[in-house]
Amino acid sequence: MNGSSEPGITPHIAAGHPTAGSNIPPGDETTINAVRSELKRTWGIDEELQPLSTGSTSRVWRISNGIVKLARDHDEHFRAGLRASQAVETSGMEAGAPVLTLSGSLSTITTIKDQHWMLAVLHPVEGIPTSLHDIPPRVLGELLARIHLSMRDVDATGAWTVKDVLGHMRHGIKGEQPESIRQMISSAIHAVRGWYHQAQPRRQLIRGDGPELFVRDGVITGMTDWGGVRFGSAADDIGCWTLHGATQNIREYTAEFVLGYESRSVLTLDEEQAIPLFQQLRLASRACYITDPSSLAVLEKWMENIR
Repeated sequence: MNGSSEPGITPHIAAGHPTAGSNIPPGDETTINAVRSELKRTWGIDEELQPLSTGSTSRVWRISNGIVKLARDHDEHFRAGLRASQAVETSGMEAGAPVLTLSGSLSTITTIKDQHWMLAVLHPVEGIPTSLHDIPPRVLGELLARIHLSMRDVDATGAWTVKDVLGHMRHGIKGEQPESIRQMISSAIHAVRGWYHQAQPRRQLIRGDGPELFVRDGVITGMTDWGGVRFGSAADDIGCWTLHGATQNIREYTAEFVLGYESRSVLTLDEEQAIPLFQQLRLASRACYITDPSSLAVLEKWMENIR
């Protein structure tokens, strides 16, 4: 099923573009009490919450046999990410899949201080966090291919569509930005939109974000955080992972990554040739909504290096 284009991405829920007003105070007892009450009612869990992390759009706690996540997201998009993690975990890799509620649901909506939040209990992923820079590109390519294969037939309802993503980026072009930055974002949007129109590529549920990896003894044990899922081309994910993974020559890194990917799955020629377009799109997206001159100068220089 195709992903829905409604309600789409808004700045306060888009990864990398948090806005004020949705933060959860770290020591807010009202939030903690509301979450504990919901856990008891919906999952039958009555435990103390051990804080793990607080972000602009989410908060995470540990309980004895799982992870509790409170997130600012649209319900359909949140559940699309949970379905993705289920599929990956079913394929044999730990992915922080949801613990079902007493009624068999993936998650629930809870209201805290007149705001609606998504709440889920997730299976823990063993190991310690690591950077994608510590993993060889061929290994990462093979891993991403495994993930795509496991999600190929997953219902993509609620996942961000190409229209959602490009529309969000378009709104992130600000008059305060230099003309070169506005052109950089516009050109990346135009190139990817044109590629989708011309190539008419196969689409499926994709991760839509870089890898949050865990390892033990140098071996990948799993991946968490499926809050960026999209409905689009596999080339989108490859562009994202290779952009952020390459520390030297991005073309050589991408070639190694693709070799690993194709050891597990197939890329069409159109998909392989589109990878640089998605690398540029990912980098351009980092400039959206940003007006700080020093930050934009770094991104502009980075773009020069990958073209």
